[in-house]
Amino acid sequence: MKLDSDRDTFGEALMTFNLAAMRLIAGSRKSRAGRQREPSGCMFPVIMVRALLMIALVLLLPLFMLPYLIVRIVTVGGPSVRYSSVLDVASGEPARWGYGSLEPPQDASAVRAGAAAIAAHDRGFDSSRLMNWAAAATGLICQSLTSGDATPARTFMANGLFRTYEALLEIREKADVACEGSWRTTGARLIEARSTPLFDEVRVRLECEGWCWERHAPTGLTLRGGREPRTWSEDLTFGRSARATTPEAGGLPASRCPSCGAPLDLTRDGACRYCNGIVTAGRLDWVLIGWRREPW
Repeated sequence: MKLDSDRDTFGEALMTFNLAAMRLIAGSRKSRAGRQREPSGCMFPVIMVRALLMIALVLLLPLFMLPYLIVRIVTVGGPSVRYSSVLDVASGEPARWGYGSLEPPQDASAVRAGAAAIAAHDRGFDSSRLMNWAAAATGLICQSLTSGDATPARTFMANGLFRTYEALLEIREKADVACEGSWRTTGARLIEARSTPLFDEVRVRLECEGWCWERHAPTGLTLRGGREPRTWSEDLTFGRSARATTPEAGGLPASRCPSCGAPLDLTRDGACRYCNGIVTAGRLDWVLIGWRREPW
C-alpha cells in the first residue's frame, strides 16, 4: 500500500496511462520459450489494429497532454513567472522616452482591501515593516550602484531580478559607465496591495532626495543626472507565495533567514549558509521583484 506522500500526482498518473497505452498498442516483439511467435506483416489483423491505434494515439496526444500541461501551469507556471524574472520590458517609443515612468497608485480603498486580504492569512503582516525595509533597500541599491558591486542587493532581490541586475552592472562596467551619488529616503507609503491564490504583492513608493551622476569615465561625458541636489520617487514591488507567512524571527526584513531564523548570510545563489535553504525565491518570505525610478 502506498503512503499518501508516495501517491502519483494527477499529471504523473496521466503520463503513466499514456505510456501504458503505447506499450499495449506496440506489443512485444520478443517470443517466449515454447511459444509460437506472432505472425508479422501489415495485413495481419492484430498488426493493423495496433497500427491504427498507434496513429490515433499520436494524433490525439495533444488532447492527452492538455490536462497535464494545465495542471503544471497552475501549480508551477504562475509562481515561476512571478518570481523567476519579473521585469517590465518596453520597446520602441516607450523604451526611448518613458524610462522609469511610474504607474499610478492603486485606489486607497483597494490598497486597504488588499492589505486586509494579506493580513487575513498572515497575522504577522505589517505594512510599516515593509516600508522601512524598502527604505533600507534603496540605500543598499545606492551603495551597489556607486560601487559597481551587486552583493549589497543580494539580501532582498528575487533570484531572477538579481541575476538581471548583475548582468546590468557588468554591461555598465564594460561600457565604462561610472555612477556617483548619495541619496536618502524622506517618505514612504503603500500604494498597492493584493492577494491572489498564488501570490501576495505590495508596492511601496519612496520619496528620495540627493544626487546621482552617471557619466562615461574615460571622457567625463555626462549620461544622466549630475551633482545638483534634487528629489524623485521610486517604486519598490515586493512579492511572495500566497502560502508564505511572516517568520517568527522576522525574516528577510529583519536580516534573518526565513527558513532557520539564523542571522542573514547568503550565497550568491540566495541560499542560507546555515541551512542551505533558498530564501530569495519568494516561497518563504517577501523579496523585491521590481524596482523602478522616475526620470531624473
